[in-house]
Amino acid sequence: MWEIKKNTLLLASDTLVWYGLDMTFMLAKDLWYDGIDLALWNNFDAWNIDYVKRLIDMYKIPVNVIQLSDNLNKKELNYWIELAKELWVNCININSPKYYNYKAKKFIEDNLPNYQKAHSTIKFSIINPPKSLLLNVLPQYAFSNMAEIFRIYRLTIALDISNIEEEKFDINLIKKLPNLLPYVPVVYLSDKDKTWKWHLPLGEWNMKIPSFLKKLNQLEFDWYFSVKIKIDKKDLVDVEKVKLILKKCKTYFLENYINL
Repeated sequence: MWEIKKNTLLLASDTLVWYGLDMTFMLAKDLWYDGIDLALWNNFDAWNIDYVKRLIDMYKIPVNVIQLSDNLNKKELNYWIELAKELWVNCININSPKYYNYKAKKFIEDNLPNYQKAHSTIKFSIINPPKSLLLNVLPQYAFSNMAEIFRIYRLTIALDISNIEEEKFDINLIKKLPNLLPYVPVVYLSDKDKTWKWHLPLGEWNMKIPSFLKKLNQLEFDWYFSVKIKIDKKDLVDVEKVKLILKKCKTYFLENYINL
């Protein structure tokens, strides 16, 4: 059994969307990330439990978080719960379904709170989606109200800071952190610019992340951070450049959180 370490920095495997899982583990190990946030919707080799176990044994780096797709159903969720138990994972994060995907939305609403009760060692979280509208009328995603996630559905939130509107991030979110953090086992870290291009490498653009990390440090946040960024295809072909990007993200985190 892996020792569950908290306050650790994970590498989300969907950051390296065009790479195989072996390469993702190798880069995480080489760059001294503490673990893997395994996006099962992104890579079919992650569905093979024995293969994932071999990578864990080979690189001596754990999978701490499992990330599921936005089209969840009973069969898949039961399978992923067994995978989580096999790998000693204690967080399952679910990407919010589209607003019009009524089947997936209703499955989460009707069943996930009961799954949480039945599997108390695992935290089932919804990743907060971006606040966007269809035809300027309907929300594009379900579960866009974070307060409803834990107040109505009794679930926790995997907090993706890139999906929060900039003005709310700078003003409201940091003020609300003391009340929000008990419901947040994972914080997804990335940056974004003024044109709303999001999930950019840390420290390169516009968000007031140092203030956010400082507040988390003061509040003694003791769960997981996960670097979840989008890397351009032209950069992905150069492994050394990818290493540099990921190394800068980790250094930024260490300077603004661990080494305050």
